[in-house]
Amino acid sequence: MTTKTPMSLRDRVRDILLDWDKFQLAGSLLILGLIALAPLFVRSPYYLGIVVLAVLYAYIGISWNIVAGFAGQLLIAHIIFMAVGAYTTIVLFNRFGVSPWLGLPAAGLVAALLGAVVAFITLRYGLKADYFALFTIALMVALRALFLKWKFVGGAIGIGLRLSDPSWEKMIFAEKEPYLYIALALAFVGLVVQYRVYRSKMGRYFIAIREDETAAAALGVNTSLYKTLAVLIGSAMAGVGGGFYVMYVTFIEPPQVFDLGLNVEIAMAAPIIGGLGSLSGPLLGALVNKPLVEMIRGVLSAGKSGTTLIVYGSFLIIAILFMPRGIAGLIQEPYQKFCRRFLSGKHG
Repeated sequence: MTTKTPMSLRDRVRDILLDWDKFQLAGSLLILGLIALAPLFVRSPYYLGIVVLAVLYAYIGISWNIVAGFAGQLLIAHIIFMAVGAYTTIVLFNRFGVSPWLGLPAAGLVAALLGAVVAFITLRYGLKADYFALFTIALMVALRALFLKWKFVGGAIGIGLRLSDPSWEKMIFAEKEPYLYIALALAFVGLVVQYRVYRSKMGRYFIAIREDETAAAALGVNTSLYKTLAVLIGSAMAGVGGGFYVMYVTFIEPPQVFDLGLNVEIAMAAPIIGGLGSLSGPLLGALVNKPLVEMIRGVLSAGKSGTTLIVYGSFLIIAILFMPRGIAGLIQEPYQKFCRRFLSGKHG
């Protein structure tokens, strides 16, 4: 009976460097580690707040990447799951005194239930591609109208967090640093979940559905099941992100969270800029997108109404045209060439 020889540290590092997927995961985790040092260098609460939101947007971008990037489901209004999660957490906290640490899992559960409804209706009536996307947008508009009239959750006035003395138990802090570390923990979990999904049999089925759903079904893939699983995973993750979002911003209203503009900024822009369907894309994209959005707002805030949206929209168009595979796509080919030349043992 033979036993496997344990890999040395050098062999493990080489294995990671030669595997593009493992390299993306390791690189992303390294970036999170470096971001954790931000409070040592970023003293301004404003700039540290941008870092917090960039990390949170990366996490929510990961949740959309699993649905749209891996499984190819055009879930345009992904923000509905984040919004429902946000309302769940703040209502549980304000009205029933439920700790946000329990409110976040509850937010994920409620968002997943909404995801199950979306999956059931779209599968029941055969809504795919453009029709699937239009259904999610229509649902967002309907939910916005519902929450505007629903007095229990604040109605049109919105609902603010009942602030009290800062404490970890209530997830209320006077400084930005604790929020940053919670956002980093969410992003860490999101990256690991995304990697495990991508490398699993389920992930391979997701990609098969994305590439050719008819062919995948012909090969025996239960497309309805795996499309539903993709939506459930993505919606649950987005719901948890929404719960943390409301604890951080302390106030939400229907026009704020049921909005396509915010949907693009939070859920879609980061994976698209970073590389839709890649493991590092949501994080890379968020670290570029969020600071860029704030810079555009800062420079053009005194300008004419709508100027910020025009400039930001133009940037997204340029990014899509000239970087169709995103930042990760730009890095992948030269990196793999480098690995083949210097790390594969075939050079010289």
